[in-house]
Amino acid sequence: MSDPVELIERRVQAVLDGQRSTQGLHLFCQIGGRGLSGQDGGITTLQISGSGWALVGWRDGDDAEMFSHQLSDADMRKIYGLLMRFPFWTASPRKREREENELNIHVRISDQEKGISHGIQFYSDDAEEFPILKDLMQRIDSLISALSEGVIEGAQL
Repeated sequence: MSDPVELIERRVQAVLDGQRSTQGLHLFCQIGGRGLSGQDGGITTLQISGSGWALVGWRDGDDAEMFSHQLSDADMRKIYGLLMRFPFWTASPRKREREENELNIHVRISDQEKGISHGIQFYSDDAEEFPILKDLMQRIDSLISALSEGVIEGAQL
């Protein structure tokens, strides 16, 4: 049996090479959560399904917004190409307690056809130690902003 990360990399590469569709792939990213004091600091969630649906949700206390978009095949390939350029699964931030004012970040990719996934949890300051996470999160932030405004063309992928 191959390593799940290797299987995911091969699957994403097959999408980029035009050999496979994105059907069955799923990208999940969640940023934020409860602060150290127990207060809700707001949370942003990005989900992109292999069928092309992108969902951005934002919640802070009682305020909430949600945006949903159907992405083109070209947009999907750009997003999965982004993951191959900045493979978060190669980073290994250590488990630790969150520092004051850090954001909690969780990124996961799954191949639902194979029943495999790989994800990491890290804090915003870990991005300084792992530039690949910093670069990826800058682009995910740009994607979230663009989807929230309704135009993916504005994303700096």
